[in-house]
This record gives sequence, structure tokens and C-alpha cells, in this order.
Amino acid sequence: MLLVLDANEYIFGLSELKDTSVKLLDVLPFVEGLKVIVPSTVLDEATRNLSYIHSILVTKFNDLIYGYEKFSVVSDERLPQSLVEEYQRLGLPSEADARIGAFAEWVKADFLVSENQHFLKDLKTTAYQVIDAAEALERIEASSLRDAG
Repeated sequence: MLLVLDANEYIFGLSELKDTSVKLLDVLPFVEGLKVIVPSTVLDEATRNLSYIHSILVTKFNDLIYGYEKFSVVSDERLPQSLVEEYQRLGLPSEADARIGAFAEWVKADFLVSENQHFLKDLKTTAYQVIDAAEALERIEASSLRDAG
């Protein structure tokens, strides 16, 4: 299973603003068969926003994404602009949101995990599924139970 997390999952989870995001970040490093790709745009946005809250959160973020093999940071600088523009047409009017949506397709993610309503309600794509942290946790639990049985 290949996941891309929007910056808000890292921000909400590490700053403990949303319980499901906290739980998701707690379990991701230990889920068998799962990989998390971190786009450089998300890396920059999460780092910037976490630093506004407290510098220790930036350290925790770096420990998470660089400390576990499940996480890989991938530059999105070669992301085709035509794909970004397609995602703007698919329901993500802001350049930043369209880049993240396009990136998830570009890396062939199975899921884009976000609390952002533009992703959850407005994006119309068949390239991957958009889910929130609660649904990601449900899918991980179901997958773990299936693998254990």
C-alpha cells in the first residue's frame, strides 16, 4: 500500500490537534507492506507550519520521516506542469493543492490522506482514493486483521 499524506496530517498529528492524525502517525512506521511518500512540497509546508507552533515539532517531524524506512522524501520539482493543471481542472483550484493531488498520481499512490475538504469533497479522480486519517486507520486495521488471519 502506497500513501501520500497531505501536510495537515503531519501538522495535526505532531501538534496533537486531531486524535486520528496522532494515531495515524503513531502506527504508520510499524505497518507491514506500507510505504509513505513525502513530496518535497509537503515537507516544506509541514516544516514551515510546525516551526510556527514550536521548534521541537520540526525535530519530531524530521525524526519521523527520516527515522523510519517506511517514509521516503521525493522531490516534486520534476512534476509535469500539465498534470498540475489537470488537477486544477479536476477540482483543486489552488496551485499547492493541485501539486499534491498531481504528485499522488505521479508516484502511483493508492491513497492520498488529508483532512482538507478540497481533497475530500471536490477532487474527482480515479487515479487513487482520497481518504481522511480515520478511514486510513480503518483500512490499516482491516488489512492487518486480514494478514493475521
